[in-house]
Amino acid sequence: MTVNCMRYLTAASAVAFAAHPAMVGAQTIDYQALQAVVGEPVTTSVTGKPQRASELPASTLIITADQIARSPARDVPGILKSYAGIDVNRWTAGQSDVAVRGGVQTYNARLLVLVDGRQVYLDHYGMTDWNLLGVSNQDIQQIELVRGPASALFGFNAASGVVNIVTRKPGSTGALKATLSAGNHGVSQMTASLFLPITDFVDAKLTGGRLREDERDIPPGIVGRPQYPVEADHVSGEFHFQADRTSATFGGGYASNRQLEFLPSQLLSNQLYRNADVHATVRQDTAWGGVSLDGFINWLDARYGTDGSIGGLTRSLELANRIMVGKVSALYRLGRANTLRVGMEYRSNRLTSDAQYSDVISYEVASANVMIDLKPTDRITTTGAIRIDRLWLDQSGVIALPAVNDPAEYDRFFDRISLNAAILLQAGSDGRFRINVGRGYQLPSLTNYGFRLSVPLPPPYSIVVAGSPTIAPVATWSGELGYTRQLRGFRVDATAFYTRTTGTIAPPVLASPERTTLIFTSKPTIVQRYYAAGDYTTYGTELSVAGHVSFLTWRANYTWTHTRESLDDQGSPAPIPLSPSLTTPRHKANIVLEYDPGGQWNFSTVTRYTAATRQFATAPAVPLGQVALFDVDSAVALDARVGFRPSRAWEVFASGENLTVAGGASLSPLPADRRVRIGLRLGL
Repeated sequence: MTVNCMRYLTAASAVAFAAHPAMVGAQTIDYQALQAVVGEPVTTSVTGKPQRASELPASTLIITADQIARSPARDVPGILKSYAGIDVNRWTAGQSDVAVRGGVQTYNARLLVLVDGRQVYLDHYGMTDWNLLGVSNQDIQQIELVRGPASALFGFNAASGVVNIVTRKPGSTGALKATLSAGNHGVSQMTASLFLPITDFVDAKLTGGRLREDERDIPPGIVGRPQYPVEADHVSGEFHFQADRTSATFGGGYASNRQLEFLPSQLLSNQLYRNADVHATVRQDTAWGGVSLDGFINWLDARYGTDGSIGGLTRSLELANRIMVGKVSALYRLGRANTLRVGMEYRSNRLTSDAQYSDVISYEVASANVMIDLKPTDRITTTGAIRIDRLWLDQSGVIALPAVNDPAEYDRFFDRISLNAAILLQAGSDGRFRINVGRGYQLPSLTNYGFRLSVPLPPPYSIVVAGSPTIAPVATWSGELGYTRQLRGFRVDATAFYTRTTGTIAPPVLASPERTTLIFTSKPTIVQRYYAAGDYTTYGTELSVAGHVSFLTWRANYTWTHTRESLDDQGSPAPIPLSPSLTTPRHKANIVLEYDPGGQWNFSTVTRYTAATRQFATAPAVPLGQVALFDVDSAVALDARVGFRPSRAWEVFASGENLTVAGGASLSPLPADRRVRIGLRLGL
């Protein structure tokens, strides 16, 4: 960065923070204006103060609104899949999982997903339903993805990384944005956003959308179920208040999604999710820095097996999850370049279901965290963060009989300490070295703790599939060494990483006698539980290069990931559906070209290579319909988009994903197909 750019960033921050040099974070930041001046994306999510992407203490991707608009992808996982270090498995037409630096599995619980800092990760099962975010691509200002454990900064479940989706904010000018598209396989999508200035201090935003598309074909070797089309709807509203040194946001939304999914047991099942939320944020600038208060409540109604696919039941399993979170943080500016952030958080999480140990399984978490960012010299920046979490587990209500766990096991608490530390070293005028270490935790889900499902068997036995209140959080240690250099017209990034995950949680699928408990009652009951299956390690390299020539922007990346695992199936007659070494592709490469001269025409292409892997599914050919491994071929997939803008107000576009019809392009045992759509974008 030049001296003038550095001065502008400082000045822009001061303007954004009410012209006070010590104020941090209360006012809305114009990300696009700052990016245009400094030449790269800017974020406040990692340390709380405006920072360029190259100055961040963690390995972070920032995907801008312009890049999102030019992408052929129609959702967030589709956008992320073309970046280094990220595996995106689109198991079915609607179900996607995003893994960072290996550890591929369904219902990936190790990646925390946020929208404007508010959790959309679903605690009931430890997963993210990407069709339930309540956000469409046109509403996104930028996507920020931190690679590596970030629990000290963001809390539990940021064990392998965190995705924060920053949405567009209302402003002083009204605007309407809408997108309509349709394509093969029954694809249709409608989204709209309305920005309304109400007074000089109050603005509002209303958004909504609907998606529908047909499911992919299920090969005959996989146990399939009646398939419904993917359906996703969302509507939300938000009010933003800003006066002098205070800003406040209040909002809420509702989203629903029906889709076919692979459960962690690798059984295909149709699910229906309904989610509602309310949230509020208040921020205040002070003479010493800034303080913020944040809170939200999420309500989830989940119905599993709406086709009667689970446990031979003719009804769906219903789960109701309510999570409440409140947090306060203060950010202190220690001079011009140093920052101290302290915070506290309280979380209350409860699950009510007819398929668990008792009526209600719940926990509460109290947290405290400290982060300090120091710049002792012009060439060295150091960052350290520590977070302490205490969790209290509980259950209440009527206990399902026979009781497969001791009630006293749910009366427990434990503490965990998360750590992050980094150092940035300036190497010459255009290069930076980054050393980063971290420890984070994946919290067992409420389902892991309290699930209970009776599976019918011929007399005299019955089977109960159960959670375990004694499961410990999954720990992840990570270290990385990175180097970034800005050359004439392009930028190079190289990173070597190492990650170790211990105590990985596996589902109880046909476990061995060592994993089985026999309870003698009037009807002998065989109990199989979720359990800690063992450890695995991933290490590898991420190489990226990006630049532009005239109106052509280009980037290319390559990722090599090697995985070693030590998982214990205790001699099970069928494999446990967990094997990061088999399911994580060793080689991935992407080439992205974007051409936009600012006139009427623009186009982009994404060429993706993924090495062969193996993935789990339930196979009827195996005795008792057990889990089996299926080969997924290597794939070269081509995505493309072309747009025509007759005026600045609207654009006609055509886009296609997997135009090469590469069967392994989705990294799923269900072969990928080609999805093409045409559409219209309106912006007034």
